[in-house]
Order: sequence, then structure tokens, then C-alpha cells
Amino acid sequence: MRELVILAALVSALHAASLLTGTDVVYKCQKDQDKIATLEAESFINDHHRHGYKFKFVSQDSRSAEKKTDPCEVVLGITLEETECHIVNPKPLDQCETRKETQTKVTAKCNVTVSSVEGKAAVKRYICDTEPASHEILVTKCPDCPGLLPLHDPKGLESVKTALQKFNKESDHKSYFKLMEVGRISTQWMFSGQSFFSQFAIMETNCTNKEAPQNEESCKALCGEKARYGFCKSTKVGIEEPEVELRPSYFILSGRHEFPCHGFVKIPPSIYPICPFPPPRLCRGPPDLIHPPSPPSPHMVSPTQN
Repeated sequence: MRELVILAALVSALHAASLLTGTDVVYKCQKDQDKIATLEAESFINDHHRHGYKFKFVSQDSRSAEKKTDPCEVVLGITLEETECHIVNPKPLDQCETRKETQTKVTAKCNVTVSSVEGKAAVKRYICDTEPASHEILVTKCPDCPGLLPLHDPKGLESVKTALQKFNKESDHKSYFKLMEVGRISTQWMFSGQSFFSQFAIMETNCTNKEAPQNEESCKALCGEKARYGFCKSTKVGIEEPEVELRPSYFILSGRHEFPCHGFVKIPPSIYPICPFPPPRLCRGPPDLIHPPSPPSPHMVSPTQN
């Protein structure tokens, strides 16, 4: 009898797990299915976020359902937080840590419209308000914590340039790498002077490491399955040489993602905001790096341009 009770408990647990995945459940925009909808929203937003870092779902703040029944439709208010995983990082989202308060958290408040398409939850549209935490509040809690700089800060970009040159000079890779984009630049004043802490993504080019320094402008980023990407962190203290840390496990085939083959474009904000889908050309991001929207799949409702 005890064995039967244990077996029944296992069957019940497996059934609950299958409901969470949503693979065997017909999505009908019901309130008890909001977990399915929020997971789909998180995945969809990250799939179409072209720059900066991945975002993780934190909370559902509101919901409003349309009265029409075919197809059903629900609008969810959700909160996302920026993680430490850049978009070139192949690590699964559930393994990515959200930023600590001392790292200047970035929060996105999103309204996401989710519909039912062929029994599956599908994102129809979304719009997000993405903001970094207040630097003034951070200073009161942590006076010694670095503060974010604009991504186009001249001194910050110079530290990135120097760090990338050092990486290519000391790298064992045969290929020469160029800057894909700067993810973050922060600064802090120390006894030795102003320090810069930068995070940036790099992309492989068609040049070898030996020939690039003499002919850098002609080096073109590799595209398709031949390209590799990396993620670096650099620290420059005062007038000292920068220290560069590369995460080699982040190198991936670009065939898994749609990364652009262009260089960095200077932009004013200190973060990359989540843009509406499809991303408008006037979004606060590098316009030359934004892809035109892909044709909708048979299982996706065509997004509406706001």
C-alpha cells in the first residue's frame, strides 16, 4: 500500500511539472496559466533583444484579459532585471545571475500582450521602460561603489580600445578580434587616479593576429557559422596598463544567434534598453546594428508596430 502511495505522489509531481512547461497544455489565457505566459514573454523578449545583457523575469505585477474568446488575449505587467550574461553568452538564462545592487541594477517594467496561437502562448506585442538604479541612492548606500558612465564616454572608450589592443597582442588566437559593442563602463576615483571598469563583446575577423595591426580597417567581421564571439572585462587604474579578463567559454558559433557584422556605434545612454518589437529605427541603440524584423513563424502572431 505504501508503494502505491509513493507511486501516486510521483505521478502527481510529473503531471505538475508537465503543466509548468506548457508543452502538453492548451493555453487559454486563464489566470492559472500566467506562469506559461510569463515564461514565454521572458524568452521572447530575450530572443529579440539585440544588444547588451539578457533579462530575467522577476515578478508579475498586473494582468488584464480581453473579453473576446477567439483568440483569447491577455496583457501582463511584468518586471525584468538585467543579468550579468551578455547576449553572446550561451549560458542558459536560469544560470545567469541578476546584478547586485552594488553593481547598479537595471530594471525593465514591461507590458506584454500574450495570445493563444494553435493552443500555445504567443507574444503579440510588448513595450518596456528600462532604467538603471539611481546613482544618488547607490552613493548613499555604497559610497565606494563604481558608478555607470555613458557608453560613449571618451575616456571610457579609450580604456576599452587599449584593453582590446592588449588582448590581441597577448592572445593565443590566430584570428584578430574587433569590438562588437561595449556593454558597460563604470568609474571610480582612487588614490592613484580615476579608474575604469569596462565590459565589452568582441567578434572574430578575417585577419590574422599578425597582419591586423598594419591593416586594421580592412579586417571584416566574420559572419555565419565561421564567426566566434567573446566577452571581456577590463580594469584600468589611473595611468597603469589595463588588466583584461576574457571568458573563453563564451565563444560560440554565430549560427545560433543573429549577431550583426558591424562595429560599435557611439550612443549616449549608459545601458541598452529593451526596444519594442519590431525595434524601431529611432530606438536608443546603435541603428546600424538593429536587424529588420524576421518574418513571423506559423506559430506566432504577427507583431504590431506601435
